[in-house]
Amino acid sequence: MPMIRRQFAALALACLTVGAGAACDPSGPAQRPAGPTPVAAMSLPLDRLFPSGDEDLLLQRAEAKLVVACMRRLGISYRPPEPHHTDPAATRDGLYGLVKHDKAQHLGYHAAPGGDAAEDKPPPPPEKTALALTGTRFGTDGPEPAGGRIPEGGCLGEANRRLTEGGPPVGETLLYDLALRAGQQAEQDPRVQAGFRAWSTCVAGKGFTYADPWQANDDPRWSTDHPSDVERRTAVADVACKDSTDLVTIWQAAMVEHQQRMIASRSADIQRYEQAKSARLANGRRVLATR
Repeated sequence: MPMIRRQFAALALACLTVGAGAACDPSGPAQRPAGPTPVAAMSLPLDRLFPSGDEDLLLQRAEAKLVVACMRRLGISYRPPEPHHTDPAATRDGLYGLVKHDKAQHLGYHAAPGGDAAEDKPPPPPEKTALALTGTRFGTDGPEPAGGRIPEGGCLGEANRRLTEGGPPVGETLLYDLALRAGQQAEQDPRVQAGFRAWSTCVAGKGFTYADPWQANDDPRWSTDHPSDVERRTAVADVACKDSTDLVTIWQAAMVEHQQRMIASRSADIQRYEQAKSARLANGRRVLATR
């Protein structure tokens, strides 16, 4: 299947941030960097607001400890998933479509094999366990846990309330919503639209007709189990034309500018989010320090 379009996540910049001695001019075409910068090495203004990798691990461990205690109280033995370190590079894959030549040559727009294999996914928990975890029934009616009344939202809901205690209420998807809106605005930016036209002209010269990279990425012909030869050739042309037109650099510069505008326009929400994050981290540290 074609790679998924991602318009959100903590992401990236080939040039420096706008307004800070930038290597790209937000009012005009971005300058060519000294060398190609991998998308995984880029950064965006919203990045600093997300928990760091270590902070995310701390919160995962604190939540797991609270959930296990809650489940034990309900008479259920539960082993939570192992905490996993989030790879920042993984969140950036797909932000600008396909950008890697080797992937284009071998996989086209298909995901690497094995990632979605059924055997890689853990089996769903028993209904009683799922009910205690979430407070929601997913199947037929069954017995309540022997240990007592399930808290609102299940043990996960209880853990979340403990971790957010003392912080202001904020939307759980605030940063992702801001990143999504900034990404949509960046795609409509005149510089990016001009970049799309240059890219379209480039791929047309290689025998492919698409108005923008997403049309190539989302071509329904790629909805197959394995990439075809034409899919791979299209993907190679896509990446080559992104490089020759500096599309990713231009797109990235616009993304930075629109994220900065979004942050400035939602400063009160951002401040509440940062206060809530600080409270969550402080609560998480207390949970882990308690025996």
